Amino acid sequence: MGNLIETRNLCKKYGNILRVKNLDMKVPEGTVYGFLGPNGAGKTTTMKMILGLAKPTAGSISVFGRPANGKERMELLKHIGSLIESPSYYGHLTGEENLRIMQTLRGIPEKHIREVLQIVRMEGQKDKKVSQYSMGMKQRLGLACALLGYPKLLLLDEPTNGLDPAGIQEMRELIRALPREYGMTVLVSSHLLSEIDQMADTVGIICDGALVFQDTLTNLHARSQHNIALRTSNNAMTAGFLQEKGIPCKTADGYLLLPDLEDALVAELCQGIVRNHIGLFRVEKQEKSLEDIFLDLTGKAASL
Repeated sequence: MGNLIETRNLCKKYGNILRVKNLDMKVPEGTVYGFLGPNGAGKTTTMKMILGLAKPTAGSISVFGRPANGKERMELLKHIGSLIESPSYYGHLTGEENLRIMQTLRGIPEKHIREVLQIVRMEGQKDKKVSQYSMGMKQRLGLACALLGYPKLLLLDEPTNGLDPAGIQEMRELIRALPREYGMTVLVSSHLLSEIDQMADTVGIICDGALVFQDTLTNLHARSQHNIALRTSNNAMTAGFLQEKGIPCKTADGYLLLPDLEDALVAELCQGIVRNHIGLFRVEKQEKSLEDIFLDLTGKAASL
């Protein structure tokens, strides 16, 4: 399995400000790639450059193994669907009529209209004027337009914006199913770690235009640190006892933090602490959350 998208040293400067910095992105084929970062980190700018809507200041982009900004760009776009920022539509027309315009312009079989309406669960609203749609329904219509023609690659920029909790869950399930059911590769951006955690196979985290992490979601979870935390009546004496037993520990916020140990060894250490006439107040298992990892990587408070 190769990479459907690859960027090398990709940069974009607006005025004197470098919005995207030497980005090396690799989007594996047949996966959901979660493009995660705080608002203003450079996610939308990157996606626009991949689509040819913004010209890179430096670097290169390849899609399907071919240069994305070369003479073949129009041919490549036939196999790409996208929903960037707010979906475009004709408010005085119905949802189905909007899709019919896109179907005609792109020379796509008419049956695809009915099929994409079913995929995004809009059959019941297809005859309503789009001006009467909720924000969530407009998002669904935008996704339906992007799915016309069953593209090999789908770029979705914050697709859950404006959706209620039930709509968000449906969108997650739909995005997760696209590679499995239709063979699509999906690049989906979000500033919400919880969203990416429930959708993606691979994660790229961008901060201030630079890619600070890129790997599988499993390996991101592996960065979570597990510790046994003890709070006692005499942490200094307890630390000495643990060192005698060859157990490394450090102090943080009134706790002694030990490595993640087997239950039997934890029980033995607790008994030893009590035998040394030290009060044992708390024994807890602590782990670094994904949110903490995200904040460590981006170096700033951000929406999670």
